[in-house]
Amino acid sequence: MYEVKHSPLGRFEAYRLTNTKTNEYLEILTGFGAGINALEVLNGKGELISVVDGYRSEEEVMKTHHSAFKGSKLSPFPNRLTAGKFTFDGEDYQMFVNEIDRNNNLHGLLHFRPFEVIETVDGESECKLIIGYNYLGTDQGFPFAYELILDISFGEGGVKIETQIENTGSSNMPIGDGWHPYFQFENGVDQIELKMGAAKRISSLAGNEVSDTHGFEAGKVFGNTALDDCFEVKSSEEAFVISMTDPSNELELQLWQDQAYGYYQIYSPDTRKTLAVEPVTCPPNAFNTGVGVVTLKPGGKHQLSCGIKAIK
Repeated sequence: MYEVKHSPLGRFEAYRLTNTKTNEYLEILTGFGAGINALEVLNGKGELISVVDGYRSEEEVMKTHHSAFKGSKLSPFPNRLTAGKFTFDGEDYQMFVNEIDRNNNLHGLLHFRPFEVIETVDGESECKLIIGYNYLGTDQGFPFAYELILDISFGEGGVKIETQIENTGSSNMPIGDGWHPYFQFENGVDQIELKMGAAKRISSLAGNEVSDTHGFEAGKVFGNTALDDCFEVKSSEEAFVISMTDPSNELELQLWQDQAYGYYQIYSPDTRKTLAVEPVTCPPNAFNTGVGVVTLKPGGKHQLSCGIKAIK
């Protein structure tokens, strides 16, 4: 049986999509950015382990979110927007800057907003949490109204997150989308085997060379690799898969994304305990380059999906 359970984190609302037989669960921080805040699964040894690094207290959210963005929904664009400025349909816009040292807007507007719970559904083979956010177009530099609906399920097939974006305004609007989950490994990322198929490295803040290949196409131990890189998917598969195999837990984690997510970002923090693997629709500064940006007409909708599987 799978059930959705209310499990607040201090003053922030949160819900756990739970397998009541095994106690495995997915936690969504609905009250703060709809973050993918926890995922506990059985490993190959039959042990219940935590594989997503999220916030563990209200205090941690308040003190670290501005630099970590753990699990957050990234909208109306992911990654960095240079100086918070962009031009769309001949008009110039200035958003707020929240990455002060680099003078950027980082990860858009909704990563700290409370989402509304629309529906919860329990079931024998999966459970579901449907949440939404109605952005009214009132923030500085982004006067485009839109509604975001997230259909999140957890069940025998793992985690699936379907996103629907609808332009509720009266003019065309630019839109991008992404997620920012951190996967954690008790024995560190150096021992993880990373495999991520056909993709082109298009940018790096870690000093890696931009290239048509990345070296992990067939799978390779992560070792001392450092990444803060954006990749463009070059696979024609319906779902692109990035896998992380943890030999110490006899477990493979797969993050999959459909073709609407044509890019992904991977960041390896200095702690060497986690990897942020982020499905995104567009690379950094996309509102200025136009790369990967979708233009929605009034009433237009855009749909995307991604998910996580744990394979023993």
